[in-house]
Amino acid sequence: MKSVCTQGICAAMLAWAPLVLAADVPPHSAVAAPEWTALFDAPFGAAPGWAGADGVYSLPLDGDERMGQGGAARRHLIWFSDTFVGGVAADRSRLAGTVMVNNTTALLTGSQPDPARLQFNVRRDAHGAAQAMVVPKASERWYWPNDGVTVGGKTYTYALRMKAGGSGAFAFEVDGIDLLAARAADAVPYAGGYAQRPLPLYAPATATRGETTYGMATLALTRAARAPSPDGWVYVYGLRNDNLNKKLLVARVAPKQVAQASAYRFWTGSDWSADIRASASIAGRLSSEFSVQPLADGRFLLIHQWDALGATIVARYADSPSGPFGPAITIWTCPEATLTPNTYVYGAKGHPNLSQAGELLISYHVNTFDFWENFGPGGADIYRPRFIKLPLP
Repeated sequence: MKSVCTQGICAAMLAWAPLVLAADVPPHSAVAAPEWTALFDAPFGAAPGWAGADGVYSLPLDGDERMGQGGAARRHLIWFSDTFVGGVAADRSRLAGTVMVNNTTALLTGSQPDPARLQFNVRRDAHGAAQAMVVPKASERWYWPNDGVTVGGKTYTYALRMKAGGSGAFAFEVDGIDLLAARAADAVPYAGGYAQRPLPLYAPATATRGETTYGMATLALTRAARAPSPDGWVYVYGLRNDNLNKKLLVARVAPKQVAQASAYRFWTGSDWSADIRASASIAGRLSSEFSVQPLADGRFLLIHQWDALGATIVARYADSPSGPFGPAITIWTCPEATLTPNTYVYGAKGHPNLSQAGELLISYHVNTFDFWENFGPGGADIYRPRFIKLPLP
């Protein structure tokens, strides 16, 4: 039968054709990724250096956020928060002289778990003592770096500016959110010069609302990031820490304005507002770290731990970067939650830039309520990241 549509009409029809949605990931479909877990295992007999951390945010320094684009020359910056620096004994205890600093980095060239292409970076003073890679200008504060984005040759990182406070195992408080910036082409970004500036991405708790923080995850829905359906915005996700329920929030900013305090707009549930206090929840029951990524079928995939210290990792879908995100699908139960009576797990997130086509690499953290357990036999096997892979339909 002869077609009756002109080329222009057919093109318009195709442009308006709905996307075919892929199936959701099946429950419990993630598998262990031992080759990635081993990559961040401090080995016995090595020179004292990086020996375990949490945080584990990975940023492609060329800005290409796509999955399965693992060129051998591509560089990925990996941020860590509190980091052990020292040596490991044969019984997997940490050696005397091991210290903890608030942040370090690594550089991975390519996207394969190859130890020969992974370089850990620890800043040291004139006497060789380990120091944090980045330090706030304000005294008695420290940084826990979160997610970021590479724009125009610079790598930007949203960082929690922390201070002492509280009590017990979590004796710290958020002091604000700073944006850190360095040249993406530097041999070791942030090891040399870097800029830091506060952003209005923090709101303290009130009588009716929990503390609000942004920068835990970013989504560059831009052409430069090679997003599947770019709309030109960088989405910056945050949390409102309501009582026993961390709720997901989202803001957006133009890529060239990420360093401009006045440029951020917060999703209210119906519109974008300049008032952070108007932020609306788009999902609940999150952990302190998570990830959001675009999918080829037009949907958006949220990966997070179910609740702050839960042993379950879940996947959730939304039709828009501003949510709302739907029901949680359990993809993995972390066995390390019962490694010892004191261990717990947290902070699951995806790493699309390190993933192979058709699967998502996911990391999570293992820790212990007994700090000194990290120094006993087997202690080096507690505080270090674990990895899993999630096949995508």
